[in-house]
Amino acid sequence: MALQIHYLGWTAFELTTEENTRIVLDPMISGIADAGIPPSPVPVESLFKTEYVLITHAAADHVGQAFEILNNSGATLVCDVATGFAAEEAGVSPDRTYRVVSGCRFEFKDFAVKALMAQHVSFRKTKEGYIFGQPLSYVIETKAGERVFFGGDTSIHRDMMLYGELYKPQLAILGVGGVNMHGQSVTELYPDEAALAAKWLGVRCAIPIHYRFDEGKKFVEELKSKAPEIKGVLMAPGDRFVLRND
Repeated sequence: MALQIHYLGWTAFELTTEENTRIVLDPMISGIADAGIPPSPVPVESLFKTEYVLITHAAADHVGQAFEILNNSGATLVCDVATGFAAEEAGVSPDRTYRVVSGCRFEFKDFAVKALMAQHVSFRKTKEGYIFGQPLSYVIETKAGERVFFGGDTSIHRDMMLYGELYKPQLAILGVGGVNMHGQSVTELYPDEAALAAKWLGVRCAIPIHYRFDEGKKFVEELKSKAPEIKGVLMAPGDRFVLRND
């Protein structure tokens, strides 16, 4: 039993379950030069057979090319309210959209998604003005038993300890850096905080994302001192990792 994890870059992942269900998370593929985000080496067209797209919040560096993927794949969208309205404006049918808030749990083909609170903000400008929604983190659990915590842009909060107790994720995917703004990084979760969050979540391995400099290496170093039982997994865009439930 194994979950195939393909890192697409920045915030984006493709998960493939044991039954070959393809799930894309926060698919920033094109990059944003002004924010210091490079493009993914993975072409967006390769994701047009995606079956599910999960978005944590409506920021451009997390929505990325989600609507293009959805409009070319017929995939199901799971997202916050603000992203849901933006998706509808972009031509995504509401019939394929699950607009969720923290606490919701939905079951799909061979996996389930539990939406959890994230400490952040989610807003989007539409033709009618600005719309706000609740930013989210997710626990993705496959029928085979693999459990992944995907943090989105959350900052640190004590509920992560509760998430570990209740949902027992095996892998955490955590932001450890940020985008460029006025020559500095807008960082919600710093490497030392992310290491503590991973410890609270009780995972056995953790992947740092959403960084531009050496924050990933710092996160792995912080894990070694704060939570040596957790394996830090540094991934470059295009890399693959296998999460086994054994």
